[in-house]
Amino acid sequence: MISIKKEYSVSDLKALNDFTDDIFRVIETSKKVLIATHENPEGDAISSVIAVGLFLQALDKDVYFYDKDQIPNNLKFLPQTDKFINEFPEEPIDLLVVVDCGEFSRIGSGYEQLFGINRIINIDHHFTNTYFGHLNLVLPDASSAGEILFYLLLAYGARTCGINFSPYDNFLGDTLKEPLPCDLEARKGVLSFINDDIALSLYTSILTDTGSFHYSSANKRSFYICSVLSGYNLDLSKIATELFETKPAEMYFLLGKSLNTLEFALNGRVASMVGTKKMIEDVLEESDGNRVNGLYENFVNYPRSIQDVEIAIFFRETGFNRYRLNFRSKSYANVAYVAEKFGGGGHKFAAGCKASGDLNDIKKEVYKYCSEVI
Repeated sequence: MISIKKEYSVSDLKALNDFTDDIFRVIETSKKVLIATHENPEGDAISSVIAVGLFLQALDKDVYFYDKDQIPNNLKFLPQTDKFINEFPEEPIDLLVVVDCGEFSRIGSGYEQLFGINRIINIDHHFTNTYFGHLNLVLPDASSAGEILFYLLLAYGARTCGINFSPYDNFLGDTLKEPLPCDLEARKGVLSFINDDIALSLYTSILTDTGSFHYSSANKRSFYICSVLSGYNLDLSKIATELFETKPAEMYFLLGKSLNTLEFALNGRVASMVGTKKMIEDVLEESDGNRVNGLYENFVNYPRSIQDVEIAIFFRETGFNRYRLNFRSKSYANVAYVAEKFGGGGHKFAAGCKASGDLNDIKKEVYKYCSEVI
């Protein structure tokens, strides 16, 4: 067994080759692997867990898929979603792989039980990541965790097949030409650890975390990678339908109530909406926490879509005087700065946090910090 005594962190996309070999050596010398992501998961989180799990299963590892909360209904078309557990396994774990999770506590309640695992790989693209792993592959310039996993899988294919190929050097230059090898046999080898199910997972990861390529995180790399993945046996129309056109009717009743709370601040550059527990009670006969999470997903995008709005905020009531805040910005404002003031984090253009107190007082404080970045 390898003993990891030093914490390694990489944020320089050009210096990843040796570091990637370290990751592969740890994976290859582990047998029982737990894969986890953040609570209240969305497309990138669940898809990335699945992609890692499928890769490790191909290496004959015993894999556990974990998330504290239930998988949103619009993601249940993905492979292996029926294999997820919401309690940590009792068996000793050799390796913990955490994807798309900026800090260890975001795995959810009970995460302290994982402190005893002496091998933790942290794969993420949030620039607020706390580097909690023994091996930290944190690439803030990546569109999604799925993009990072695409590079890892290419690197493993090249390593296994003895091909002199670095996905980082090829994909991350100033001009994107033809990043994959032109030689058909070499290309086949580099892609040898991506099958149809992994391609589906990675495609879903990138598609959802770029907002169907609407967000600034969509770049030439994400378009190119998805073009490669679309060459697998994927029904792109069906994927889009499952992700974006399978919403329950209750969501629209809830949206109607939430839209009535729409308000503006800072001369119309900030817009917010609220989702309360009373709204849920009015819409749902029987309230289920995980179902509620799914119903409220992406409500923050409605105020974001309004002309002249730069920052959108959704305040979701989770208990008496307790709220979960989702932030989105449109073009330049760093909403992670605002979220960090409340102990949260995320990306420059998408972030979140929790806050306690009177809602009007919370709003005043939030708007004050928004004024500093707008």
